[in-house]
Amino acid sequence: MQKIKPQVIRLGLIGIGATLLIYALNIAENTSSVTGTDILMNQAEQKPSAYLTESTFNIFDTNGKLSKLYASKAFFYADKDSITIELPRFSTSHTNANMQLTANKGYYNPTAETLILEGDVLAKQIDEGSLSWQLLSNTLDIDNKLGTLSTQDKVTISYGSHSLSAVGFEGSFNQKEIKLLSKVRGKYVL
Repeated sequence: MQKIKPQVIRLGLIGIGATLLIYALNIAENTSSVTGTDILMNQAEQKPSAYLTESTFNIFDTNGKLSKLYASKAFFYADKDSITIELPRFSTSHTNANMQLTANKGYYNPTAETLILEGDVLAKQIDEGSLSWQLLSNTLDIDNKLGTLSTQDKVTISYGSHSLSAVGFEGSFNQKEIKLLSKVRGKYVL
């Protein structure tokens, strides 16, 4: 039996290592996070299984609190368990405050109870009939199960003549708190 040279073994191990690295990078590339825009673009190639106009979806969280999602036009994709929405309006009540959200388009997943809003997103909190604060962004993700709002885009939050801007935002309906993630700037007017 002929002895294999150590140099051949090293080259073989390097080849196997390179193959495994390429395979791992390929898997990592294919498991990247999916944004709302990606989802909406993928659905544009498919035909919806149902179509609704001027519709309201009543959504209940785990505590039985009612949220309403209004859609000018809604397209349901049964195979993806998703709904794309034109001109969505979302409203929910927590304690004495009402939250109202509007956007140009949206994506709703009924099973996960997540809503992705895109394009001229406006979120308003109204306490006891008067505007408490409002948020402007290009995108906003709502998790109705957890009662959270988030985005990685630029946001502007205003209250009267006072304003804050930042890149990235996390908020909670239930805990009544917000986090501005980076590049925070503010304007306070006396």
